[in-house]
Amino acid sequence: MSRLFVGSAICDISAQGNVTLPVSFCITITSRKANDALFVCLHATADHLVVDDESGIEGRVGRFQRRRIAEGGISQTDQLADLRRDLGFAAPAWLNGKGQIAIAPWLNPRHKEAHRALVVGMGDSFEIWDLEQILSGQHDELRLLATLHLDLAAASNPKGNGHEISLRSVGPRRRKHIAREPGLPVYAMQPMLPRHDSIIDGA
Repeated sequence: MSRLFVGSAICDISAQGNVTLPVSFCITITSRKANDALFVCLHATADHLVVDDESGIEGRVGRFQRRRIAEGGISQTDQLADLRRDLGFAAPAWLNGKGQIAIAPWLNPRHKEAHRALVVGMGDSFEIWDLEQILSGQHDELRLLATLHLDLAAASNPKGNGHEISLRSVGPRRRKHIAREPGLPVYAMQPMLPRHDSIIDGA
């Protein structure tokens, strides 16, 4: 059985619309052999995106066909509208070598602006939600989920700069050169002559 998209993460979206996915989602995409066959789709409520592979798109077409047969074989206006949204409001995407997929500009309301997203696994697909929209919106469970991720990130990064500290950028500390001769001036001392008198009174 193919892997499923499970879990969630807060991901960066670059100004070019590239979403950096968590490693587990990249593994799932590769397991499903969908590296070059992904589709970024606008959800029916138009408030977030859904990423499907070819099997997900085929499932949408299958649901349309089953509904058409169940209702007498005639495609009603609402059926066609649903199919149009499922297939027309979608753009092909692929997983690049950096663990990223690209959102088409016309599907990205914040095109040319870097921002962050909450990515949520949904089994055969995953959702992409704008993080700022979640934190100020009405989806209580998503706001809680995003807050948990943000709290964990803040706890692991006390400096609060929003980025993980890169240890590789810190080079080895060099020892300071120690001079063989001390830096303080040294003054010559007069030799002390031995005493012949007694140091004890009355001796």
